[in-house]
Amino acid sequence: MKKLMRQLTGIAVCVCMLLYGGTSSITAVAEELSVQIEPRMTYISTYNVQLSISDNGIATIMGTVTGRIGVTQTSVKVTLQKSVSGTWTDVESWEASSDSRKASVDTTYQVSRGTYRVTMICSANSESTSATSATKTY
Repeated sequence: MKKLMRQLTGIAVCVCMLLYGGTSSITAVAEELSVQIEPRMTYISTYNVQLSISDNGIATIMGTVTGRIGVTQTSVKVTLQKSVSGTWTDVESWEASSDSRKASVDTTYQVSRGTYRVTMICSANSESTSATSATKTY
């Protein structure tokens, strides 16, 4: 009896929401919350790109990708970019690939004064994605 009452209550709530326009599409809710909806990846489990710059101008650049179980090839390409007159200009690039589930680049680079970011393209088997780090100013 309790189960039936809960079901009826749930149906009544849904009907009220439909009648009074209380529902929103998933896309509208996502836009309102600034949430990006992406499909789940088949081969890529995790990926990350980071940039930090020390007080003496040493940039630490890191990009990594980890594939799901069964992945046999991964690769990462990271590119340090500098903002020059409002345009992102490539400074230096590094690549790594592996015949396993993980590939990463972890390096340092001496930068001059300016604003920088790191872009990354990574892949696992036939799937690829890209990411961009937060900007850092030195």
